[in-house]
Amino acid sequence: SLFFLLEKERIISFTNRFKYSKIGPFYDELEYFGKKFARTFGKVIEAQFIIATINMAITVAFLWIMGFPQLFGLGILIFFLGLIPVAGVIISLFPLCFIAYSIGGVMKVVYVLMMIAVVHALEAYVLNPKLMSSKTNLPVFYTFIVLIFSEHFFGVWGLILGIPVFVFILDVLGVKTVQGKQDDE
Repeated sequence: SLFFLLEKERIISFTNRFKYSKIGPFYDELEYFGKKFARTFGKVIEAQFIIATINMAITVAFLWIMGFPQLFGLGILIFFLGLIPVAGVIISLFPLCFIAYSIGGVMKVVYVLMMIAVVHALEAYVLNPKLMSSKTNLPVFYTFIVLIFSEHFFGVWGLILGIPVFVFILDVLGVKTVQGKQDDE
């Protein structure tokens, strides 16, 4: 990504040359599908940022109630780890449990584990399906099913890519996600 950012304009200019080459028609198809997928993926990333922000706010509120120090730093840690579906919660448990043990012993660790379980359940079963549904114009049921299947078959990557791939397939097949409109309109 560093090389991409450093040479973004040059990369775009070079890539556009394919449009007028012998593989121009193939490039047009790839460009069309690439833009559709990028648009859908952007919606999913936007939803993940919202989920991470809500998750961070709820978790920091509970940590404040439990008397944790350095809430600003912990909030930043929780936010960035919240961008990683499922694994981020597990990774954030380690520092939270260490801090909980140092300020309140085993009982405080149990409270942190319970709090993280509740916040994670809220994220996995309410926030994620609802926000993904609203961003992609899919019914919550479909969003939930796609998240379950994609996570089962592809792990964390399925949680990140499952919805964009599903919406992309619907778009390619001409299935309208909004009553009376396609995604382009």
